Amino acid sequence: MDRMTRRSSIARPSRAAGRAAALLLVALGAATLAPAALAADRKLAFAVAGVVDKVLVRSGQRVAAGAPLAQLDPAPFEARAAAAEAALAAADLDLKHAEENLTRVRQLYDDLSTSGQALEEAESRLAHAQATQLRAKARSDLAAWRRDRATLRAPRAGTVAAVPAYPGMVVDPRAAITTAVVLSF
Repeated sequence: MDRMTRRSSIARPSRAAGRAAALLLVALGAATLAPAALAADRKLAFAVAGVVDKVLVRSGQRVAAGAPLAQLDPAPFEARAAAAEAALAAADLDLKHAEENLTRVRQLYDDLSTSGQALEEAESRLAHAQATQLRAKARSDLAAWRRDRATLRAPRAGTVAAVPAYPGMVVDPRAAITTAVVLSF
């Protein structure tokens, strides 16, 4: 290869390389434009039913991700959570007593002082107590989840575009999705 041929191949990129570079620039340009193109209003609603107690934002206000926007009346959620916690505490105590009783009955059975039927009944009571404790734990977790959802939070930072919610407004996501806050990203 002579010097002239070598120099022209180095100085001038191939057409395929030029097209690839142009596509890369277009892709990079689209990537930088994508967030702006995705900016839109998001209608936010409560995941649980209740009565709006407080609206904590106003139109035009900037909010951070996770910021509280509105709150339902907390009294019913707190009451349900407290009742579920009390039921869980009772179920835990029943489970403890059933475990202790089974240990005692097993010892009596091993000492030939009780029947196999008494052992089976103690095992059955323990299984029932375990199931009751699991149900109580699930109810307690659900009550806590609902209590947490009584506060509507911004999923990410943005500007409040509108606030259709007002104190005293009844919301029920099972009947119809009621927009509480419109947030622009």
